[in-house]
Amino acid sequence: MAKLGPPGSQQQVDGRNVYTWESEIRAPLTPVPSTSVSYAAGRPNTVDTLALPMQGEREICVLRAVVDGAGTVLSSDWQGPRAACFALSRKLAGKG
Repeated sequence: MAKLGPPGSQQQVDGRNVYTWESEIRAPLTPVPSTSVSYAAGRPNTVDTLALPMQGEREICVLRAVVDGAGTVLSSDWQGPRAACFALSRKLAGKG
């Protein structure tokens, strides 16, 4: 757990410590297609374009670990999209 750095929060439940970490990423920008039609020459002229949004959507992962008094992780769970949880999971596995 030290690999994850200090938890964002800690509480005691039934004599066990519950630690919580959060990770936030911006989702990759996805081009948004659009079509416009111009009648400048008296006939329809269709133009297809792709535009990128100003920024990607925010994705948040929450990791919660329940630890006994000896420091043994008894259980853990994740909430959030896989991409947002990737960094925390790598750190937990000792790869980050």
